[in-house]
Amino acid sequence: MNLLNLLSKIPCDKLGHIVAGLFIYAVCHFITPLFGLAMVLLAATGKEIYDYINKDKHTPDVWDVIATLIGGLLAFVSGM
Repeated sequence: MNLLNLLSKIPCDKLGHIVAGLFIYAVCHFITPLFGLAMVLLAATGKEIYDYINKDKHTPDVWDVIATLIGGLLAFVSGM
């Protein structure tokens, strides 16, 4: 299975979360890599707490947190 085939199976919403995790890590890792990961975790968790509080307009989803963390971890292990 090639990368494009794999990516086509990931829902667009989750890809957006992966990209967000990559971006947050890229912006924050200059302080320290662990700080970058912590900010990814904080943002991902905070977003889903916001969604939970505002259920009338948002849908909380633990998989969104996981997808965001995957993005941050991909950036971390790549040595960014």
